[in-house]
Amino acid sequence: MHRLAVRLKPSQWSSRIGGLPAIVLGSVRTKKWKPFHSMYRTNRLREIRQKEAEAAQAAAAEEADADGAKTMSRKANEARVSTTPFQAARLMRVFDVVPEPDGLVTFWTRLNVDLSRESVRGTCNLPHGLSTKLKVLAFCPDDQIEEMLAAGADFAGITEPLRRIGQGWMGFDRCLATPSIMPQVMKIAKVLGPRKMMPNPKSGTVVPNLPVAIKEAKGGALLEYRAEGEGELKATIGDANFTDAKILENMKFLVQTLLRARPRSAAPSGGSGPTDPTKKPPGAPLIGGPSIAASEDKDLYFREATLRLGSRGPAIRIDPESMMPSSVGYFR
Repeated sequence: MHRLAVRLKPSQWSSRIGGLPAIVLGSVRTKKWKPFHSMYRTNRLREIRQKEAEAAQAAAAEEADADGAKTMSRKANEARVSTTPFQAARLMRVFDVVPEPDGLVTFWTRLNVDLSRESVRGTCNLPHGLSTKLKVLAFCPDDQIEEMLAAGADFAGITEPLRRIGQGWMGFDRCLATPSIMPQVMKIAKVLGPRKMMPNPKSGTVVPNLPVAIKEAKGGALLEYRAEGEGELKATIGDANFTDAKILENMKFLVQTLLRARPRSAAPSGGSGPTDPTKKPPGAPLIGGPSIAASEDKDLYFREATLRLGSRGPAIRIDPESMMPSSVGYFR
């Protein structure tokens, strides 16, 4: 082993023991303390930088919230441009600069309804069905499997589907069942319920005539609607290959269905249009001013509505009064 010779100054000698100099305690730092000192300094600097970054992010978030509040207050006072359904169908085509091959036409509306007391949910058969590739599972007795498969179902039966679903299989998009088979389907309610795929009479998935329901579901004409949140309802009523006439016809049919299924506690709708001659006619768009007055907004079942083509197209705002079935907004 090599010996390390250390030269000491006279000031570092405190006394002599046996002729050898005694080193003052703590007067010499060895290398083994330096890495620990550097590590502490690096960690401390990292903590300081992290706190500074968090403070900067918090300040930026507060500033963004303040700007957002100002923007929302400005938007609340700004003029809102509304169109008729006919004009909205034309405008959404204009903004479709880069057409999407599988672009869908989406209708969105906000209903004047308290969903904590009543629900808005059901199905309707659109006049013009969408080309869809839904995989339908028909819950039926095992001796009717061949009949349901011939009607167009992708999967059918009760014993084997229940076993596979219990093991985690979810290779279908919609479930149909008859009232007599529902007691057995309830065994997997914990699996289908959270995914909103449990057959339900309100959604039109529990039907007495299963073959007819299968053909409607596979044909794309069966539309299931459901209002959520603050009365928001979203439905697909067409695709990019539909003509404007087909889109408007599907939209009008959906509006009629929603009016017929309106809860009793909901505000009355202006389905027949305003009777006051000083008010604007139901089919006339209002550009450059509020679409509806604040007092009229409380009496309308449809608060807001938009029409959109594809995922990149803008949402075209529609005047709620022009959506009424008796309105001329579907023609001009």
